[in-house]
Order: sequence, then C-alpha cells, then structure tokens
Amino acid sequence: MPLPDLSDIEKNSEEIVRAIGHESVEVYRFLSDEFSRGSILENFVFQFTYRSFYRLDSAGLTPEFKQKYFVLLEKARNQPDVDLTGIIRQLFEFPNHRGHQSLQFSFSSKLANTVNPHYPIYDAEVAKVFGFRAPYNYKTFDVRLSEYLTFYTWLRDIYLEIINLGALQRPRELFRNIYAAPPDWMPEIKVLDFIFWSAGKLSYEVNQA
Repeated sequence: MPLPDLSDIEKNSEEIVRAIGHESVEVYRFLSDEFSRGSILENFVFQFTYRSFYRLDSAGLTPEFKQKYFVLLEKARNQPDVDLTGIIRQLFEFPNHRGHQSLQFSFSSKLANTVNPHYPIYDAEVAKVFGFRAPYNYKTFDVRLSEYLTFYTWLRDIYLEIINLGALQRPRELFRNIYAAPPDWMPEIKVLDFIFWSAGKLSYEVNQA
C-alpha cells in the first residue's frame, strides 16, 4: 500500500509534537492505568476523567447513552477483538438530547482504543489530515457506517504501514523523548494517534500518493 506524502508532518515534527502537551499524554496515561486495574463500572473518577478528556459531556448525549457506553467499554475488556460495528449499533439505539439517533463513530473508536491501543482513534482532526469527510447525515445509517468503516480500515492499514516502513521516525522519537513514553505502555499506533491528532489541530494535511 503506497503511503501518503508525510513530508510536511516530518518537516514540522517539533511544532506538531510539542503542541500535543504533557497534560494530554498524562491524562491518557491515567486512563490507561485505571482501566488496567479492573472494572470501571464503579470507578467514577475514571468515568469523569474519560468523559472530560474525550468530550462526551459536550456532545449532547444523554445519561442513558453514557451509562450504556461504559457498560460496553467494560464488556469489551476481555474480548479478543473489539466488535466496533456492534458497539456502534447498540449506541445508536440511544437518542441524544434532541431526540435524534446518532452514529457515534468517533466515540466508539475511542472505546476500542481504550480496550486495545492497537485500534487507532478516529476523530475530526485525524480525518482532516487525511482528507476524509464524515458522511452526510441524510444518508442511511448503514451507508454512513460503511463509509466510516472503509476509511477506518484504510487508516489502520496506513498506521501499520508507517510502522513497518519506519516512516515518521523523527516525530515518533521526539514524542517518546519529550513525554517519556516508552513502548511498554504506549504502543507505536498510539504515538501516531497523538501525532495525527495534533497535526489536524494545527491544520496540517497529507497528500495522497
């Protein structure tokens, strides 16, 4: 699979990596550590921090949605593969504050990443970097889900290709040095998550090969 042109991100490694900030990395570390300790169903500090960090509380979602979300997060803990599609379908059953059902792909990918950091996070900033536009809401649920999953599968493959080819070495090494993040607690895919999220916030884009 040909990689996109990553030269702009490589060239601006310092700005992109430093813009991530220690707070984001440390909150991620906290959530990862707390999740690894055991059930989060009664861990309300974890839930509060998670909702704040990933902005669940700013998305117009109901308490019922959030309760189900953490139940699904806990349930996914011991599964060999995260059933991303199943999680999305179950969460779709909970209308938001406006009474509308919503396809929460980004929050579902964050759930998957919490269980297994080898699942990258999809969000608007990462999508922007790779020129992906979220499907229009007038499309059916199944069509939108299919478009999201197609991009997400491609994204997972691109991350693995970057790692296999040793691409983006400079920003990856900078990240580990600046944030003291050894591989034993932060896999390479999670490092790439942070790099592309920051690049998106700074409005860097890659050119598709």
